[in-house]
Amino acid sequence: MKKIFGYVLGLVAALFAAGAVATGANADGSSANAASGSSDNASSGAVTPSAGAGDTSDTDGLTGIADTSSSMVKPARKTVKRVTIKRIKRAKTLAASKEMRGRLHYRKDSRDILFQKGKKGAEVELFNRKGREVKKFRVAKNGRFTLKLTKKQAKKLDKGGKYFRFAVHQKGYRPYEIRYNIYK
Repeated sequence: MKKIFGYVLGLVAALFAAGAVATGANADGSSANAASGSSDNASSGAVTPSAGAGDTSDTDGLTGIADTSSSMVKPARKTVKRVTIKRIKRAKTLAASKEMRGRLHYRKDSRDILFQKGKKGAEVELFNRKGREVKKFRVAKNGRFTLKLTKKQAKKLDKGGKYFRFAVHQKGYRPYEIRYNIYK
């Protein structure tokens, strides 16, 4: 309550000081208009401080009056809006015992790949030994499942070596890669 009262008092004092400066007599003797805050000379753009004023150390440039109102009134405190930064959760590493893997041996030129420990919604990418993507799919249900390949995809998967690999992207976890051996 005291803080709000202090803000109100500061605002009233600032308005009072501004009104006193606006309605006060100018150094050249002309009267100021209280409603507009400007004098007759100030509207024409000609500003002439009086030669006999004596105090030229601190003038505001428009009227030639010493600026003492700013030292009497403390400026109101500015409120600073605090910005909260949302922390990004780091993806956890999936335990090796829960990672998706091949169920049985994969034979060369086979069109069926057997997987186990699949999680629904996980995205899987099959790569051959050279690192070229063969197939990309999303796991439909949890547990064991079979992936069917075309003849062209099976040949592409076998090309280049004794194994292929698959990368698994599961929500909330870091992606991981598994090597799947190719048997003759």
